[in-house]
Amino acid sequence: MYNLQIALEQVSSTGGDVQLNAQRIIEAIQKAQNKGAELIVFPELCVSGYGADDFFLKDQFLASCRRALSEIASYTNEYTVVLVGYPEQTSEALYSSVAIMKNGEVIGNHRKTVIPNLELYTENRYFKAGHEPTVLEFKGLKIGIVISEELFSESAIPECDLICCCAAFPWSRELSIEREQYLHYLAREKTAPVIYVNHVGITNSLLLEGCSSITNEYGQTLLLLKHFEEDSAITSMNQLKDTEHPVYCKSSHYEKELYWATKYVIKEFIEKTPQKRALILMDGSLNSHLALYIAMKSLGVDRVSGLYIQSRFDSPKLKAQVQKFTEELGIKLYSWKLENELVHDFISQAEHLVGDDWKKETYDRFKASIFVSVADLLGSWPISSVDKTQVALGIKDNISSFALTEFMPLIDIYHTRLVELGEYINMSNQSNIFSNEMLDHARNMTIKKSFVEDARTMQVSVIDEILTLYIEKNQSVKQIINAGYDSSTVIALIRRLHQEELYRARSGFSPKLTNRSFKNDWLFPSIVDWDNVDIESL
Repeated sequence: MYNLQIALEQVSSTGGDVQLNAQRIIEAIQKAQNKGAELIVFPELCVSGYGADDFFLKDQFLASCRRALSEIASYTNEYTVVLVGYPEQTSEALYSSVAIMKNGEVIGNHRKTVIPNLELYTENRYFKAGHEPTVLEFKGLKIGIVISEELFSESAIPECDLICCCAAFPWSRELSIEREQYLHYLAREKTAPVIYVNHVGITNSLLLEGCSSITNEYGQTLLLLKHFEEDSAITSMNQLKDTEHPVYCKSSHYEKELYWATKYVIKEFIEKTPQKRALILMDGSLNSHLALYIAMKSLGVDRVSGLYIQSRFDSPKLKAQVQKFTEELGIKLYSWKLENELVHDFISQAEHLVGDDWKKETYDRFKASIFVSVADLLGSWPISSVDKTQVALGIKDNISSFALTEFMPLIDIYHTRLVELGEYINMSNQSNIFSNEMLDHARNMTIKKSFVEDARTMQVSVIDEILTLYIEKNQSVKQIINAGYDSSTVIALIRRLHQEELYRARSGFSPKLTNRSFKNDWLFPSIVDWDNVDIESL
């Protein structure tokens, strides 16, 4: 069998920016050809960008994609075949297709036959399904071409010597592992190596993970490209047959991938804003400290700053802790005092009606408003550090809970996971970036809220377990109760979760990091009298 030289090109393309995407693809083709690559594989829809959305409805945009495709093809030589994903417009329909290029022109085409019809994806809104599998014969090899979901369709995968998959799959830890396991199964079942090239980048709220790979016919991962970063590699058919070649697998450390993912999301988002700088509201919580640290690692010390706003309810010790943390990181901290007649007059008018809890919450609301204004003053983008537990139940125990900004990178991470993320960062740095006192406080955090029966105190770790079973695992309320959780607690939490549907609509951009994120694939009616719904029937 011919020793074909194969290049995997894991590129990041921007939805709607055809010129930039084409430039990246052309540069990658030239580099791969210069290194002797004979088959070059790119991800799905990389010409248009996977997240071009309603640009796919515009004829002018599709014409730009056609012109870009011709330009890209002109850079291919007579010795190399290139597979590039693009939107193919015909007189009958629009298809998600892969162009087959060689010697300066497009010599063939494959149309995606399996179009996902899920809330998570918008493909069904734009694309029609193709009808035929595609086999490319090159250098004596039969190369089967598939696109994303076709991997999981028996009829979409032809008999061939080599399977090439052009993909655009998002990251969540569970789905990522399942895909890797399926690639192993598919390669063994078809007795054919699988070349899997996945998009990397952010499209709307989807985080495309990259993590492209080569699996040999024995179901072993021989090559694994980077998470959340553009990457490329060249291998050969002989290497795929070599059983002595090192075998790779994805990280078994969830927190490591979560850290990579969050860091990448912050970098990608902030670098595309006009300000290109971030401001974090520091309230002494682990959340705000994590957001500041990860932003600093993503963007650099000079493009991140913190803001501390002090009211009469805050102790001097809290400010000292925040100052110590930012100084150790070398990050600029701005301080603001919330002491003026406007605030005092407003609160004093309700002095005879309320207690300190309302006053503190009102001060925190003022702080959140000041935060957004100061960010604008400093030419920075405000980043909220609210987490999934807080937004699920409307828990407002710190300033960040009120600061629902346009960018909320932690909103799809449960509180318990954030504690584990802090522990991982400490461990990987062999240093207490986050103090043991702060981690212990966050780990053992409890809430005492009226929506819990008798306003009793509950550990947030238990709340996260119940929410995970209901949201991520899609278990019924009865199943959760039967698993040993207190029935009144479960019912109270799930009722509260749905009561917050209307308020969650106000939240800003947030990346999808779990199987079911509120901004992407969680859809329930918001105008409902949840107080009278039979929660046990859910």
